[in-house]
Amino acid sequence: MNRIILAFTILIGFSFSNISEAQSFGKFKNPLAALTGEKEETDAAPILSVDQAQAELILALTSALGDVLAAQAMIEEAKGNKDQAAKLNNLSQDMLGGDSSNDDIQGAINVTSDITKAQSETFEQSDEMSDDAKSLYAKALLPYLSSVAKTKELAGAISNFMQASQNELKSIRNPMQIRKLKGTLETGLFIGKTVPKLIVNLGKSSIGLLSFARKNGLDTSKADDIELELD
Repeated sequence: MNRIILAFTILIGFSFSNISEAQSFGKFKNPLAALTGEKEETDAAPILSVDQAQAELILALTSALGDVLAAQAMIEEAKGNKDQAAKLNNLSQDMLGGDSSNDDIQGAINVTSDITKAQSETFEQSDEMSDDAKSLYAKALLPYLSSVAKTKELAGAISNFMQASQNELKSIRNPMQIRKLKGTLETGLFIGKTVPKLIVNLGKSSIGLLSFARKNGLDTSKADDIELELD
């Protein structure tokens, strides 16, 4: 399981590095190629308009992020941080509600990133769990791993948006129009810049959680059911 998640993490990191390259150079590399083994097509025109691509990206991101935040809330409850768990659950519901503003989405991404770092540190410390904590961690294990696996689906949505936005920006010569377009694409561009790193960190956190659970004698056998999602 660890090897699969680690491979998934490496592939995500490698794939999304192509997005940054595409912003600096003329041709766009498809980050799905490393995940699916498909032949890379660098000159293909985007199927979606930039507005459609951003809308689909936001929909995919808020769905995945809502699940991740709910799982992180379960971890916080297991740690005894009930107030933090309640805040994360509320934020999860906001993301899943389907009416999040740009500020809401950026804030949720930043919170998720901070929580991921803090929880990873907890997993690394490998403290002995109380009986109550073991029960709560056991309940959180599969939702956490499943939510992290779901973030894999963001690869295609980010790829489509970054390609569409790059082509749209390249077609405009007026600096004022470029600034205006960047303003309308602010949410998508923020996601494209920050979420790939978050996905990698979530993958690493999953490895830490599994190790932490096993050291405390928790049954992780059902985690094998998630392997198909990470292949």
